[in-house]
Amino acid sequence: MAGILGATGPPARDAAALAARTGRGVVLRAGAAGCVAVAPGAEPVTVPGFPVEPVDTTGAGDTHTGVFLTGFLHVADPLTAARTANAAAALSVTRRGPATSPTAAEVQSFLARPARPSPATGAR
Repeated sequence: MAGILGATGPPARDAAALAARTGRGVVLRAGAAGCVAVAPGAEPVTVPGFPVEPVDTTGAGDTHTGVFLTGFLHVADPLTAARTANAAAALSVTRRGPATSPTAAEVQSFLARPARPSPATGAR
């Protein structure tokens, strides 16, 4: 979608440009890096992803979108919704197959765990 609207740079800049252009809040997914959330006229906020060993990325974007929208509708805090969506997407890529979205209980358990170093970089 960002490419369709002419956004091709860093996610934070693109999210801010899309918010300015549309006059709406924007959540721009950035894969394993997490996502960027921005309201029109506000500074973009990067919500980091969670380090996991991916097995199959099929459905991760759908998982992120569904969990974000559900969280936003029930909690009304886009940053909390984005963090929860990032966790759900991270869990979904650790499973094979097209129907990999975790349950709410699995996501809450994942969020409650202590931070672990990234398998690829050692970063948290």
